[in-house]
Amino acid sequence: MLIKEISIVNTAPSILYQVPFELTTVPTRDWKEVLIETWHSIIQQKERISNTVIWVFNNRILINKVPSGLVNKRLETMISNAIDKTNEQMKLSSQRVI
Repeated sequence: MLIKEISIVNTAPSILYQVPFELTTVPTRDWKEVLIETWHSIIQQKERISNTVIWVFNNRILINKVPSGLVNKRLETMISNAIDKTNEQMKLSSQRVI
């Protein structure tokens, strides 16, 4: 995974973050679903961003309804953590199948 840039579009009082990421393979539907579940479990503990919405399509993550006060680096860290946890869960799932 390589996050190259964060594009920001202001829409008061929220910001739309579009965060591109690259994977060695195209994400599967299962991977996308696990990422969305992981993201929701991460943000449940953070009241300021608990209303965010995340989508995964092609090689992009789109997060909507992000409070304008959220620092870009913090959001990037949260996304990276969610991706890492998703990859771990997918690895464990594939090992159980074998």
